[in-house]
Amino acid sequence: MNAKEFLKSLRQEIESHPAVNHPLLARVQQVPFTREDFKVMGLQHYPLVGNFTSYMEFLLIRSPDSDAKQWLAKVLVDEYGEGSENKDHATVYLEYLAAAGAEPDEELHTPLHPDVIGFITEHRRICTQEPYLVGLGALGPGHEWSIPKMFPPICKGLRRAGFNTEEMLYFDLHMEQDIDHGLWLEEALEMFAEGDRAQQEIRRGALLSLAARQRFWSGVQAKIVGWRQPKNLHLRRQIMLKNGQEQKEWTFGEFKKEPPVINFAA
Repeated sequence: MNAKEFLKSLRQEIESHPAVNHPLLARVQQVPFTREDFKVMGLQHYPLVGNFTSYMEFLLIRSPDSDAKQWLAKVLVDEYGEGSENKDHATVYLEYLAAAGAEPDEELHTPLHPDVIGFITEHRRICTQEPYLVGLGALGPGHEWSIPKMFPPICKGLRRAGFNTEEMLYFDLHMEQDIDHGLWLEEALEMFAEGDRAQQEIRRGALLSLAARQRFWSGVQAKIVGWRQPKNLHLRRQIMLKNGQEQKEWTFGEFKKEPPVINFAA
């Protein structure tokens, strides 16, 4: 399979993946969510936004040549604030959280579902321990081809909940920029995606990322259900304890103080 055929097939696989079509995204689009619901959802999502550039920086260090660095560098410029009044994407997201009702620094003190932290640590592992093309598959197809499919249902729900265009800037900006990122990515990947081994590594990275994303959305859904049905929360915890599934819930502030040690692959 040549590079163009492979990339076309991979895009189709990503767009039909359960993570990109998670039941939570369908519910957000079809069932009325309040600003408070979106605050709960956003406080779980923010750590992913705040960590994305670090994955790209890790991978940039490991890029084999200047051509490999070019795509990552172009995306990082956008993430650092190009096209958003020099506000990085994490700052723009904090403005959205404030519109949803979050208090200052609440994003640092909110207990996070274990699969939120799991998403971050998995991507740090991918970008530092897996072969370079696995990392590129995770951050490229795994992110840039999936987000333009995942965010429209969220935007529909936000508009129904009364968010205005300014308050939704993060989502609109991301969808617009990720179309460009996706086009840049295809150009970059066509150079690398020749041969079975390269294609297998790129696909492996995309699927590892999407598996983590699927777990993440399920974790966020559990947090929203817990917010909506607090009386049943102790029952769910009892079941998790019985099944040996209870895990520590870190806050983002704790995680930032004690991040896992990064050991780069040789």
